Amino acid sequence: MRLECNILRIREVQFAAETGVSNQVLYINRQELENLLKEDKRLGGVDIDLVNPGDSCRIIRVADVIEPRCKIGDNGKDFPGALGDQVVAGQGITCVLKGAAVVLCEYIDPRQLVNHLRARIMIDMWGPTAEVSPYAKTHNIVILPYPAEGTRLQEYQLALKIAGLKTAAYLAKAGADLEPDELEVYDLPTTTEAVTNFPDLPKIVYIFQVLSNQFEPLEGDAVLYGDNIGKAVPTILHPNEVLDGALLAPYGSIFIETYSIQNHPIVKELYRNHGKNLCFTGVIITNVPNNVREYERMSNIAANLAKHVIGADGAILTKAGGGAPEVVMARTAQRCEQMGIKTTLALVNMGIDTDITATSSKPNVIFNMPEIDAMVSMGVATKAFKLPPVGRVVGVASPVPEGLHINGETIAPPFEIRGFLSQLGDSRFRAVRY
Repeated sequence: MRLECNILRIREVQFAAETGVSNQVLYINRQELENLLKEDKRLGGVDIDLVNPGDSCRIIRVADVIEPRCKIGDNGKDFPGALGDQVVAGQGITCVLKGAAVVLCEYIDPRQLVNHLRARIMIDMWGPTAEVSPYAKTHNIVILPYPAEGTRLQEYQLALKIAGLKTAAYLAKAGADLEPDELEVYDLPTTTEAVTNFPDLPKIVYIFQVLSNQFEPLEGDAVLYGDNIGKAVPTILHPNEVLDGALLAPYGSIFIETYSIQNHPIVKELYRNHGKNLCFTGVIITNVPNNVREYERMSNIAANLAKHVIGADGAILTKAGGGAPEVVMARTAQRCEQMGIKTTLALVNMGIDTDITATSSKPNVIFNMPEIDAMVSMGVATKAFKLPPVGRVVGVASPVPEGLHINGETIAPPFEIRGFLSQLGDSRFRAVRY
């Protein structure tokens, strides 16, 4: 399967009379985009803002981040199953606006706000966290749709996600007919062909936890080809499907954004090493059950696919969430090891041995399995950061709860800052215990 990505570099975004791309500037007709999004009758309106790197700006209530992309030609569909018809993603030509990002903010009715956490998921475009979040370095088109009168919360959340995808495809279409600045090609043959071509290289599979059932998944959420995977068993995907819009971040996911899936660093690194140090044999996606019996079922199926269907010699595993996902990931790795598959775990550490008043923490894992002896830390969800005051706040269309400071100096832990930590490996932090 061959995927070609036509990359257009974006160095600035501006509102203009006509949507288009010229000299690496993305021009956007605000009214045209608003009209497109308001075609969804679940939405009562939409606010659109532009934010650039270095702006004294804080974007809050960030639900997801999406890279502008669209398919070129008659065979492909934008985000198939979610926006377009059911076709196979991962092949053909895709236009990518690199350097731009659609930042999707949610309207939160203060009567439905159980705690302040959802209101504080933020991106600071300057200050200490801007140095480490990839979304502080993108030129951001901030979309804040709000619900039409009478729209239920779940229906609004589904509409919100579709609005982000529509915006991403609409913007990318502005560059679809242009000569790309560069070309990225992802071309991976069938497992049989790959193994034949590189018989002496270790066969590596990536086991990708996508969704956690720790919390009730959003019914109808477009995660895999337009639907939820809360009850799905482990499934083999071609890596190109992951990169090309078949797979989207679940609503409310922890440390995973659609943008990071579209640019999946582990998938890309395996591609870069394919035929050199390893033979990349595919991706197994899975979810996290909410009971022990299902832990075993999911782990056994995933390990069996890796060993007896793909024939992997090694596996890389990541998780989707906090404690329970960490245990399920470890159990899956243990089953792989028992079958003769060498495993490496990459994770944001969630097990913390610390006093909340202490100035330092001691990151741990929350499992103890002797077979698992190779792990990569991608950071720890502690150590709050002091954020400076900002001149502008974007993403507020409803009252802010009393006592929630959003424009002044504030203290924010990593889980409140989009992109600060990543379950997929594109953050710049690791946990170290001295």
